[in-house]
Amino acid sequence: MPKIQRTLRKWREGLLTTCLLSAVLVVSGCSGGPGAGIDPIALDAWKQVPVTDVGGILGERLTVWRENRLWSNIEDPYLLAGFESRPGTHPWQGEHVGKWLHSATLAHQATGDPKLLASLEETVKRLIATQDQNGYFGTYAPEQHFYADWEHENARVGGSWDVWIHRYNLYGLLTYEKFHPNADAVAACIKAGDLLIEAFGDGGRDITRIGTKNGISSMTLLESVMMLYERTGEERFLKFAEHIVAASEAREDLRLLSAMLAGEDVSGPGLGKAYQLMANLLGYGELYRHTGDAKYLEAVSKGWENIRAEHTLETGGPWGAVSREGQNIECFSPSEHFHPSHGVETCSTTTWIQLSLQLLRMTGEAKYGSEAERALLNHLLGAQAPNGTNWAYFTQPNCSYRKYDTEIHCCASSGPRALEMYARHLAGEAGDALSINSYLPLSAKLTDSATPVRGLSIQGSYPFEDRATLELDFASAEEFAVDFRLPDGTKSMVVRIGGETQTLTPMPTGFLRLKRVWEPGETIELEFAFDVETHLTTDRDGNKWATFTRGPLTLAQDVEKDSESDIRVTSDDLPGLSASLEVVSEGANQQPSYRVPGSDSLLIPYYLAGSTGNGVQTLFPVE
Repeated sequence: MPKIQRTLRKWREGLLTTCLLSAVLVVSGCSGGPGAGIDPIALDAWKQVPVTDVGGILGERLTVWRENRLWSNIEDPYLLAGFESRPGTHPWQGEHVGKWLHSATLAHQATGDPKLLASLEETVKRLIATQDQNGYFGTYAPEQHFYADWEHENARVGGSWDVWIHRYNLYGLLTYEKFHPNADAVAACIKAGDLLIEAFGDGGRDITRIGTKNGISSMTLLESVMMLYERTGEERFLKFAEHIVAASEAREDLRLLSAMLAGEDVSGPGLGKAYQLMANLLGYGELYRHTGDAKYLEAVSKGWENIRAEHTLETGGPWGAVSREGQNIECFSPSEHFHPSHGVETCSTTTWIQLSLQLLRMTGEAKYGSEAERALLNHLLGAQAPNGTNWAYFTQPNCSYRKYDTEIHCCASSGPRALEMYARHLAGEAGDALSINSYLPLSAKLTDSATPVRGLSIQGSYPFEDRATLELDFASAEEFAVDFRLPDGTKSMVVRIGGETQTLTPMPTGFLRLKRVWEPGETIELEFAFDVETHLTTDRDGNKWATFTRGPLTLAQDVEKDSESDIRVTSDDLPGLSASLEVVSEGANQQPSYRVPGSDSLLIPYYLAGSTGNGVQTLFPVE
């Protein structure tokens, strides 16, 4: 598929817990604070500000997740059964509790729900109680532990997810502990980290020989090890992280770092396993933050550019396909293999959003915020059923029906994490400027801001409406700057204050800056140029397809299950097709519907198409 038209606050936002408890001091030996050598904050280009209330469609989807799926997951014995009664019944059963701890902790930070905090505390306590004395923290039988005899006939080392499970235990516990200091949680993570070093560090086994897709699944441990280094400041964990990278580089069929630096396609390393490959890039980002080594940032940036240009749909989701032996439909494949039936794993959408947000923080560049929002508003919301409980494992641009289910699977555990992470990146600060990354309705308190602003609110029906209103809370007239991100698919925006159009200055980061003397009580009116656009794509068989977008939203047709679309597009239609689409209604959330000439069918936002179990048509054949 041809190209589709188109530093960093700490990942663990907020104050880093650094040797606050004497018990932790004893366990970790921490004396000078986490992250010895380089302070990651010194590399920050964009720092998120706390948002106290999120409205609009994101607020609705956060609410139904927090009220429904969040509780149904933790109340299901499956989440902890694999640890409390080993062995588990599924190879990666153990990943779910770590993912739940991640998303539920962020949900509690937003809501302050005491019932949720009690559930988090109980889950952490029960999980830690399952850890073996030597630090083992998985769900496998003893003979299948990642440090067991390689040659044991039952070891199944080639397909083991044991390291992967430890990766998510570290991730979940360290996220929880960042907000709720807990000596036992830190001690458990250190014990697990030391066991992993013993097994796979210098002189140990090759970590790439454990796990799937040439070992890239186990390589995702990198990001969690860097979180452990950030928390403890223990140099051995940083060295272990660098050792993991070296192990990857020693394998010709993995070597992700050198492949990205060389500008190679992401379909190569680790068989192009999309979810895991992007998780490895997140680990490189963390290495950059703590070492200042520019090669890691360069690798992440080049990998991101390749994914954006060659491997994402107009819905923002990174698609997968089988193009060679050993791959599955969750793998990146060369763009010439694209077909409209190819799907997007929701885990991949989640990690793509997370990777884009990480790069936004590290570089401050607007394009990363645009891609995170595009993926969220289209593909992620499309994967979440409106009831907030059901999720789709795969979503396709064209499908006979969108399959949602209540099952606890990897994608249903990943999706809520993306909702919570994105909600923490709606606004931020770039140096001494307030930075607006999204125009979704929100309220934010800026208690420790580099600007005079102490509060921010955004009203409107973005992205369904082509306008929004901003209000800033500050004490007295003062000069400062506000940066605005031009939404994806938007040709221009107008900013008015008191009816007067303001002049915006383009910044090298892609944001538009307004610097002036502000007066308390002023209202900022924004207007976006949301034109409907037509995008052309060619598939593996040479067929041409048309896709329609309006601003950051991709449009699609809700097609009766197992039926075909009645929309037909001819080459002669294309030049004026976008302008000829007729707005015919304003539905819930003021979502516009469009009628294509010659058809009785409507185009609606992609995330809504198929949301009741119907089929979806996003790419239309050009005849």
